[in-house]
Amino acid sequence: MDLSDFYSGLERDPDEQHYIMVQMTALIAQDAANALAYFQRGNAYSNLHDYAQAREDFDRVLALEPSNAMAYNNRGITWLCTGEVSAALEDFCQALMLDTAYRDAYHNRGLAYVELDRLDEALADLTQAMTLDPTFWSAYRHRGIVHAMRGDHRASFADYLRARALEEGSSRA
Repeated sequence: MDLSDFYSGLERDPDEQHYIMVQMTALIAQDAANALAYFQRGNAYSNLHDYAQAREDFDRVLALEPSNAMAYNNRGITWLCTGEVSAALEDFCQALMLDTAYRDAYHNRGLAYVELDRLDEALADLTQAMTLDPTFWSAYRHRGIVHAMRGDHRASFADYLRARALEEGSSRA
């Protein structure tokens, strides 16, 4: 089951992403040590599915700020989206070493574990993401998938219903 499609399905406005890239490139030209500009440009590249360029920018962030958990997490996503799951897992683990309460890194590491068919670890991480944020509908959705993969359809359906209710609630807010 290829869960990396989850990220490629999150479409952002390409014009907005190009605008961000131009603006951040201008900031970087003024200050080559601007980690935030590299980070934001890396996110824009990632949103446009240019994962190699995004990784270069996240690498630059990490050279400037080695303890930036978000840069590790986001670089991990680029690895996951290109099917390089072991590299993704390393980055998610590093993000969690730096920030043990990083909800998204638990979620993303759970997705990487699914790709590696390490379902017990996936369940643990997705559950931890939900513990950190009980309204995190995506973690419920993905944990439901893992329950289904393990044959626990009752738990899968319960997570599906919870994810749907949370997602509908967040879209109304």
